[in-house]
Amino acid sequence: MNNVEQQSETTQGILFDALQNDGIFLRRVASTHGGEYASPCPWCGGRDRFRAWPETGRYWCRQCGRKGDVIQYLRDRRGMTFKEAAKLAGKDPDQRIMRREPRKAAFPPAAWSEKAGRFVERARKNLSSAIPFLSARGIKQEKARRACLGWNPVDVYEQRPSWGLPEEHRNDGRPRQFWLPAGLVIPMIRDGRVVRLRIRRPEGEPRYVVVPGSFMGPILWTTEIRLAVIVESELDGLLLYQEAGDMMNVVALGSAHGRPDEATAELLEEMDFLLIALDFDEAGGKAAWQWWRKTYPEKTVRWPPPQGKDPGDYFQGGGSVRAWLSVGFDEVIERMERIAIQQELS
Repeated sequence: MNNVEQQSETTQGILFDALQNDGIFLRRVASTHGGEYASPCPWCGGRDRFRAWPETGRYWCRQCGRKGDVIQYLRDRRGMTFKEAAKLAGKDPDQRIMRREPRKAAFPPAAWSEKAGRFVERARKNLSSAIPFLSARGIKQEKARRACLGWNPVDVYEQRPSWGLPEEHRNDGRPRQFWLPAGLVIPMIRDGRVVRLRIRRPEGEPRYVVVPGSFMGPILWTTEIRLAVIVESELDGLLLYQEAGDMMNVVALGSAHGRPDEATAELLEEMDFLLIALDFDEAGGKAAWQWWRKTYPEKTVRWPPPQGKDPGDYFQGGGSVRAWLSVGFDEVIERMERIAIQQELS
C-alpha cells in the first residue's frame, strides 16, 4: 500500500470514529461507492437522511445539504480550526489549502422549479394562516407577500422523478418519496424561478425542512449602499430588509456555516464593510466568525444583536432592529473616516 492509499484509509477510519464518538451510529443501507451507511443527521436531525461512505471518506445529509470529508466534519461539528482538524485526520495542513473560491450556483432542474413554483402559488393563497407567527417576528403582511411566503396546510409526499430528481429506493425496493411538511413555506427565487424551498414546521423536529434538490446558496436583498449585514435565517434577513433596507444590503446565508456563492461573493467584494450578525450561539460563534474575519479581514465587524440569539429574538424581546443596525452603520462610517485620515497622513 502506498502512502496516499494509507493516508486515505486512515482518514476514512477517523471519519467513522469521529461520528461514533459523537454518538452517531451508522447502519449499512446500500453498496453505493463501496458501501453506503445511514443515520439521523447530527445537524438537522433528519431521520435516516444522513449518509456516509467508507471508501471515499465522505458524508452528506440529503435534507439539510451538509457534506464534506473528515476535516470538514471536525471543523463544523467540533469547532476545530483547519490545522487542528487536519492534524487529527493525519493530514499535513500545509499540503491542503482552504477553499476560499466561491462555488458556482448549482440550480435545480427546470422540472423542479416548475413544480416548486406551483407549490408556492398554492401556499401563497393560504398566507393568512401564517400571519400571526410572522407578525410576532415583526414581519409585515405586505413584505411577506412580496417575498412569496405562504402556508402549506397538510403534509405532502412527492415522487422524486416528477420533480426532475433521480429516483431513489428504500431497502424494500419501493421508490423513495420526499416530504413537503405542513408549515410556513419560504421560497428562494432567482431570475424569476423558484430555486429553493424551505419549510418551517409549527412544531416537531427538525424545525426547518429543506426540500431535496434545492439550491443552497444565500438570499440577497440589495441596495446601492456599500454596506451589508450578514445573517443566518431567511426570516431574519427579511425582517432586517424590511426595517433597514434603505441603509444596507442584507445577506441571509441559510445557516451559520453557509458560504457565499459567486453572485454573493461579487456583491461582498463591492462592499466597504460587512456587519456579521450570525446567531449568537455555538454554531454562529467562534468558528463561523473566524471564517468571515479571515476571508474579509479588512472590512468585517462582528455585530450580534444586543439581546437574544438572533434578530428575530431581539425584536420579540422589544428591541428596535433599526436602532441596533443604525449604531452599527455609524460605527463603520467612523471607521471608514479613520482609515481615510490614516491614508492621507501616510
